Amino acid sequence: MVDSKLVGKTLYVGLNGELDEHSALYVRKKLDELIDETDVRKLIIELSQLNFMDSTGIGVLLGRYKKLVNKGVPILIANPSKSVDKVLTLSGIYKIMPKVVSEA
Repeated sequence: MVDSKLVGKTLYVGLNGELDEHSALYVRKKLDELIDETDVRKLIIELSQLNFMDSTGIGVLLGRYKKLVNKGVPILIANPSKSVDKVLTLSGIYKIMPKVVSEA
């Protein structure tokens, strides 16, 4: 569900499957562990393998944003699947977490 790698001070996290009320707690805890255990200066969340996301998933992303914004750590959303991209676009989340083409 959550894959990660640290390249320099950039943390790449790949989410796959579904991010909804059933998986949100696990994903939230895993992301927080990764953030807390590294000296991250940029977080890139890769969503090409995420098939489904609902409002609970948006809440998970917003929570990580709130955790990192005061540290000056940007979060970028990379390569969202078509269905996830639609949800994120409608939510307006790209205004605070820009969409990018993955760097790795």
